[in-house]
Amino acid sequence: MSRKHTMSRRDFLKRFASTTLAGAGTYATLGSLGMMNAMAADTSGYKALVCVFLYGGNDGFNMIVPRSNAEYNEYATARQNLALPSNDLLPINPNASDGVEYGLHPSMSHIQNLFEAGALGIISNVGALITPTTRNDYITSGHPLPPRLFSHNDQQDFWQSLKTDVVQPVGWAGRMADLLHSANANPRLSMNISLSGSNLLQKGNETTPYFMSRNGVIPVRGLESSSQNAQTQRRISAFNALLQNNPEHLFGTEYASIKRSGIDLSQEITDALAASTPVTTTFPAENNLATALKTVANTIAARNQLGLSRQIFFIGVGGWDTHGNHLSQHSRLLGQISEALSAFYAATGELGLENQITTFTASDFGRTLTSNGDGTDHGWGSHQLVMGGAVKGKDIYGEMPPLIIEGPQDSGRRGRIIPTISVDQYVATLAHWFGLTQNETLEIFPNLNNFSTVDLGFMA
Repeated sequence: MSRKHTMSRRDFLKRFASTTLAGAGTYATLGSLGMMNAMAADTSGYKALVCVFLYGGNDGFNMIVPRSNAEYNEYATARQNLALPSNDLLPINPNASDGVEYGLHPSMSHIQNLFEAGALGIISNVGALITPTTRNDYITSGHPLPPRLFSHNDQQDFWQSLKTDVVQPVGWAGRMADLLHSANANPRLSMNISLSGSNLLQKGNETTPYFMSRNGVIPVRGLESSSQNAQTQRRISAFNALLQNNPEHLFGTEYASIKRSGIDLSQEITDALAASTPVTTTFPAENNLATALKTVANTIAARNQLGLSRQIFFIGVGGWDTHGNHLSQHSRLLGQISEALSAFYAATGELGLENQITTFTASDFGRTLTSNGDGTDHGWGSHQLVMGGAVKGKDIYGEMPPLIIEGPQDSGRRGRIIPTISVDQYVATLAHWFGLTQNETLEIFPNLNNFSTVDLGFMA
């Protein structure tokens, strides 16, 4: 027998378990409070949120750079050998001006076009905060701060959960799915779909995300029903026999039920994708984010077949921890993001859903203003991008910080800029657009009540 069809029993079971457990969405009965809140939320029509999480910490201060002479000189002094030449920056023209001219990284021409067309906005200096924090607050003992600042894992967890007081927190998108699950006609498929494996963001108390790969549905290797291989067909028959209910073994029966649900759900999604018309928009090749976003677009195209009116997608992109080779690596990554987001926006237009789909970036933290010689180290605040037809684009929201070492926004640690917009404010604004009432956003986002502005106003 050829190697192609050879598989050990251990390998088969291992692959099957990882696929079906990752794919199956599991729901418990919603509590009465959650049901009442879901009824209160506005879930009419279709809407989707697409989170692009930049793992490692994106250097937002080289993504958006001041071009005015005085501010650029401050930037160049702080950034040293990491400063981008002023003449290389791509000019942007926000509708509202703070008196400073700004430009995008030279690799982001597609983002420049989206911004100027009004399809994309910039949210300035966003970061992990419990309460508003000044430089003096930071150096004063007792001021509430997010746990273990500047640590990758801890700041990723905070961005995705916004919780500090529980051992195993759930994510804010998971809490939203718990609240809004009944808005979708299909109870079998989770509102939350991850194209990057397990993540805290989409984990709820009563819901779990459905896992896909960036290329689509993850097949159960060895159980492909379309296969003409005799051994595969015998394997399918044997496995189906194992999944038959046996009332004498309650645990085995439940386990088999979960496995069967996973297989059936994967087939249901595969059939829905086959029955829908895929997008024809051209996505850039050899760009993993673009490949994943194309799969998101095609999954959204099948929304009616799947019975979904609310969806939250998650895509993680690694490589942003630029301690070395910063200028080259950051340029490559920003170029990929720029091209991928532009193609995805075009695809949402092809679907006629550009006003119903909002894509946004997130990241562990920003980077230090200072150079370590060849790169940057872990920072705090950074800028984020929000894209979609419902975004009040061509504007910068919030206050752009002065890029000065030991300046008013520097925490005092090598240009780690203190955020002026909290993650809670940023994502609660998206949640409000998604359909949650203000009271519901206060319930979902635990630190939001500490800030005077609960909606930043960048969504129509």
